[in-house]
Amino acid sequence: MRTGTIFIVILVALAILFAAGCADTETPEETEEEMIVVGIMGPYTGGAAVYGNAAKDGAMLAFEEADLPNVRIVTEDTKSETREAATAMNKMVSVDNVQAVIGDLISAATLAAAPIAEQNQVVMISPASTSTDISDAGDYIFRTIPGDDGQGIFAANTMHERGFTKLALLYTNDQYGNGLAGIITEEFTALGGEIVADETYEAGSSDMRTQLSKIKNSNPEVIYIVSNTPDSSVALLRQITEIGIDANIYGSEGLKVASILELGSSVEGIIITSVSPESEEFKQKYMDAYGEEAPAFAAQAYDAARAIIMAIEQGATTGEEIKNALYEMEFDGASGHIKFNEKGDVEGGYVLVEVQDGAFVTLEE
Repeated sequence: MRTGTIFIVILVALAILFAAGCADTETPEETEEEMIVVGIMGPYTGGAAVYGNAAKDGAMLAFEEADLPNVRIVTEDTKSETREAATAMNKMVSVDNVQAVIGDLISAATLAAAPIAEQNQVVMISPASTSTDISDAGDYIFRTIPGDDGQGIFAANTMHERGFTKLALLYTNDQYGNGLAGIITEEFTALGGEIVADETYEAGSSDMRTQLSKIKNSNPEVIYIVSNTPDSSVALLRQITEIGIDANIYGSEGLKVASILELGSSVEGIIITSVSPESEEFKQKYMDAYGEEAPAFAAQAYDAARAIIMAIEQGATTGEEIKNALYEMEFDGASGHIKFNEKGDVEGGYVLVEVQDGAFVTLEE
């Protein structure tokens, strides 16, 4: 072989080796590191699954619209349990390398996962947790739903303005139920009203007859119910009818679930205190995507996803950068105006929703 030919062969071989070396620099691991991983966690099975899946669908709708090539989504089912929520957050932080998480829904689950997110500088935005304790959970902890203090005051004032003076409370024995009931009690008694019964039940329970019998014996004019699982909501409303309690029924947004409408005429006239309804545009988007009306918390989850998306579109890639962007942003979302205060909370309005002719109808102010 001639010297020139040998030289050309060597050059070709070196070129092939160089190209192979360049290809090796783009390993799957390094490509993965360039991705911004966002987690979505919530109860996708169990008693609160209807809320968790609605929130996941709402968040995914926002990510699908944005179609960001550098974002990967991971999901974790927390089953409404605090231990599962902590495990899910640990897994997403240590294995998935998330920079932001949407969730959880149940306040106790969010509070169980929040310290892990805070310690690892991972942004956490809850679309549904309303416990006042979340306001002080950390700089990386946000939510797109107002806290219990606003709803409790709104509920107490509404019942007082409608002339009720004797109130019975029935609520879940957890951070959400205890927190909201405590605020209603404080506000209603300050207005001159009387709490004639104060009863709790465990989340997911299906038999509240003992508590309801005590409430019946207290002769309330109005009962306020705090529920965060559809099955419990249906059970206690059915048992109110069976026991024959003659009182007006009010409740938190946990009662705004399609399954209670199946109880028919017995639930006509129930009043629900709810955050301001989602925008008409979002309602149509959700209907087009999933073929049904948007359930509770879908709009808030959509807005949580939109906030993270906007931060990423502005150049944020780490949890710290996303956090800093969230504190600076302001936008009109599907669930209302989004502007996070220094505690990561949003302001919000409330409306009354009444069951009328087998449907949820927002009452005019």
